[in-house]
Amino acid sequence: MKKLLFFTLIMSVMLSGYSQGDWCGTQLNLENLFKNDPELRAKYESKLSAFNKIAAQQRTLKSGQILYRIPLVIHNIHYNGDGLISKTQIDDGIRVLNEDFNKRNADTTSVRNIFKPHIADFQMEFVLATKDPVGNPTNGIKRINSHLTYGANNSVKSLSRWDPFSYLNVWIVKNIDIGSPGTTLGYAQMPASGSTGFGLVVRADEWGSIEVAQSADGRTVTHEIGHCFTLEHTFSGGCGSWCHASGDFVCDTPPQFDDNNNSCNFNLNTCSNDASGGIASRPNPYTTNVPDQLENYMGYGDVCLAMFTNGQKARVHAAISNELILDSITSTYNEIQTGINVGHVAAMPKPIVEIFDFDKFACPGGSITFNENSYGGPLTTYQWTFPGGSPSSSTSANPTITYANPGNYDVKLKVSNAAGSDSVLLTNYVHINTVGAKYSAFNYNESFEDPVKFNGDWVIIDEYFAPTLERSSFTSFSGSACLWINNNASVFKTSKDQAISPSLKMSDVINPSVSMEIAYRRRNSSNTDKVNVKASLDCGKTWISLITMTPAFFAFDNATSSGNFVPASQAQWKTVTIPAQFINSAVKTGDNVKFMIEVEYGGGNNIWIDNFRINGQASGIENRVALENDFILYPNPASDIVNITVNPISPVKNAKIYVQNVVGKTVKEVFNGSMSKNEFKFVLNTNELSSGIYFVTTVLDGKRMSKKLIVR
Repeated sequence: MKKLLFFTLIMSVMLSGYSQGDWCGTQLNLENLFKNDPELRAKYESKLSAFNKIAAQQRTLKSGQILYRIPLVIHNIHYNGDGLISKTQIDDGIRVLNEDFNKRNADTTSVRNIFKPHIADFQMEFVLATKDPVGNPTNGIKRINSHLTYGANNSVKSLSRWDPFSYLNVWIVKNIDIGSPGTTLGYAQMPASGSTGFGLVVRADEWGSIEVAQSADGRTVTHEIGHCFTLEHTFSGGCGSWCHASGDFVCDTPPQFDDNNNSCNFNLNTCSNDASGGIASRPNPYTTNVPDQLENYMGYGDVCLAMFTNGQKARVHAAISNELILDSITSTYNEIQTGINVGHVAAMPKPIVEIFDFDKFACPGGSITFNENSYGGPLTTYQWTFPGGSPSSSTSANPTITYANPGNYDVKLKVSNAAGSDSVLLTNYVHINTVGAKYSAFNYNESFEDPVKFNGDWVIIDEYFAPTLERSSFTSFSGSACLWINNNASVFKTSKDQAISPSLKMSDVINPSVSMEIAYRRRNSSNTDKVNVKASLDCGKTWISLITMTPAFFAFDNATSSGNFVPASQAQWKTVTIPAQFINSAVKTGDNVKFMIEVEYGGGNNIWIDNFRINGQASGIENRVALENDFILYPNPASDIVNITVNPISPVKNAKIYVQNVVGKTVKEVFNGSMSKNEFKFVLNTNELSSGIYFVTTVLDGKRMSKKLIVR
C-alpha cells in the first residue's frame, strides 16, 4: 500500500507541476488521456510501477555497434504549404537524433566533468522507412494538407497513421494546442498509455536545425523520442528519498526538484538525495551530493542539453525488452518489413502530385505562371494541360501560359517517374476577365437577389473545404437574399474565404466610396473575426488592401451568442462604409476594377453581408452626359423585344448604341448618329440573338455606359 501511495504521489507531482515554462506537452497529454479514459490511469500506474522495478535492475551494455534500428514515418501536416518542411530538413532532424542518441554530438565537450563518464551511446539508429504498410516503396514521408496543423492536438493522428507496432509515427505540425498555458513545442505518447496514439507531435520549427528550424537545435525531438522510449523528465518524481525512486528513476541522473524554469545555471542543486539509493546491478555512481544535471536531454535546460546517461540507456533497453510495441518496432523482422535492414536497396517510390496555389486570375492576353508542389519519388516528367491557354500543354515544372479569351478554364497536371504517375484536375481554376469592365460602377449594387446573376458575376474561393461564403435566401437586410458564411461551424482560426466581384468601371463615379450591410454578433468577447476588402487593377492577379474590419467595427452590438446567429430584423444589421479617402487613387479612377470581400475566421459567429455597392455621383458635370435612369432597358430579361430609352441632358454630336456578347464582340448595332436634347426610343429584336447574357452600351460624345441584358 505504501508503494502505491508513493507512486500516486509521484504521478501527482508529475501532472500538477505543469507551468507556463513547460515546452514539453507529454505530461499534459497524458493527463488529457486520463480524463478521456478514467480506467487508463490505474492501468498506466500499475504498468509503469512494474516496469520501474525491472528497469532499475537492467545492466548497462557497453557501447558498440548499432543494436536497434527504428523505422520512422513522418506525417507532415501543413495547410497549403504553411507548416511544410523539406526532405532536406527532415534528413537534418534525423541527423540530430542519431548524433544525440549515439554520443556523436559535438557539444558533449560542454558537459561538466563530473557527468562526462556517464554520457551514453544508446546504440540506436533512426531511419526513414522505405516500405509502407502494404510493402510498396516509400520515402517515409507523408504530406497531409489540413487546417488541423494549426493548434494541433491528437486529432491530427487520425489524418494519417501507420501501424504503431511497425513504425514510429511522427506528426510535424505548424503549432500545438493541447491546453497548455504556455507554448508547447512538442509532446509524445509513452507506450504504457496505449498504442493507438503512440509517437510524437512536434512543431515544424523544432525539427532539425536548418530552414524552417534554423533558430532551433533539434533537441525538442530528442527529448520527445526519449519519452517514446519510456524516459521521464529529470524532475518527474521530485527529490524523494532514493535516487532510483525519484527524479527520473535513474541514479546517474541526479534527482531534480522541478524544471528550474528552463535554467542552465550550473550552480543549481535542488535535491539532497543524489548519493542515496541504487541497487547491486545498478549501483549509484555518486558518493556525495552533486549539482542538477542540467545538460540532460530529459531536462528543460534551454541551451545546455547535450547528453543521455548510461542509466537512461539501460532503462530504454529494458523498455525495448518489456514493452511489446517497442520490441516489435525494433525487431529484425520489422527491419525487413519496413525496408530499413542493412544492405536493403530501396525501390523508387512513385511521385505524389500536389498544387498549393489557389485560383488564378488574369486579364485577356495576360500570362499566368503555374507552380507545383509534388513530392515522393524523384520527378522525371511533367505533363501540364491548359485548355484555352497558349501553349495548351507543357512539360516544364513551372510553365507560363497566356490566355487570350475571357472565361473559366481547367488545368491538369500529371507527374511521373519510372515507378508510376499521379495526376490532378483543377476545375475552373483559371479565371480570365471580360474585355473591359463588365459594369459601370455608377449606382452598382449587388443585392444577391438573382442567383443566376450572382453565380455568373462573382467567384467564390474556399481556402479549405469547410463552410464558405455562399448566397443565402433565408434572411437579408433588404429583399430576400444575401451573402453569408456559416462561421460558427468553422474549425480553425485564420482560415480565409473570399468573394470576388465582376469588374467595374470606377472612373464613372466621382470620388467613390464602398458600402455594405453586415450582420454579426460575437460568439464570445475574445473573437478576432475579420472582414477584409481588397481591390485589383489587373483582373484579380494581384490585390490592394483597402480596409481590415474587426468586430468592433462591424458587430451591431457588444452582446455575445454561442449559438448560430441569424439576424432577425434590420436592427441587427450595420451599414459599414469605406470612405473615398481610404481607397487607393488608382482604384477610384480605374476602368477595370475587381473587389474582394474576404472573411477571416477568428473563433466567432456567422457573418451576413448584403448590398455591396459603390456610392457617388456620376463623373463630373462635364462627363455626366447621361444619368442611370436616362438609359432604360425594358423588359429585362427579354424573350422577343427590348425597348431602349435614352434621354440626353444636352445635344450629342456622336452617339452610338450597340450590343456586345460576353467576350466583347459587337453582335448588333442599334444606332449611330447624333441626338438632340430629347427622349429617344429604340426597339431591339432579341429573336436575332441567341439566349444568353449581353451588354447594351451607349456612347454619347465618347462617354460610355453599359447595362447587362439577359435574352431568354
